Amino acid sequence: MGYDGPNRFIVTGSKIMVKFCLQCKNAFWGGQFCPICKGEEELLDAALPENQKYLVELNIDVRPKYFARSSMLLTCFGFIMALPLGMFIFIRGVGETGNVALWAGIGIVTVVVISWGSWVLSAKMFNKQMKAVEDIKDPQLD
Repeated sequence: MGYDGPNRFIVTGSKIMVKFCLQCKNAFWGGQFCPICKGEEELLDAALPENQKYLVELNIDVRPKYFARSSMLLTCFGFIMALPLGMFIFIRGVGETGNVALWAGIGIVTVVVISWGSWVLSAKMFNKQMKAVEDIKDPQLD
């Protein structure tokens, strides 16, 4: 997954775009028609230059969607990396000393500290990024 300009992410060759509805003023991840409005109200791509003029009229701010997802990725990475590191410490310690209880405790503490640390770090990162979001509009976090 990579970043390719404002409001566009590349996922395995296809693009996921933030689109918005002029009638209900909500934003969505892709789609052709608004799922909230009755009828077939067409969604506009937020990244296209001709649609940029409508962004100030929206009731929501889509940046929190990106901020939340980057924080979730950091948390997930921390949880995923904590377990193998804890297991490595446990196996290595037991192999050298034979003290299972000591190294099991150290391994568990390692997993908990890294997982908790990644969660706290991602929350701080999200809060720092959200300072740039104006309170005038409702953040859309769906």
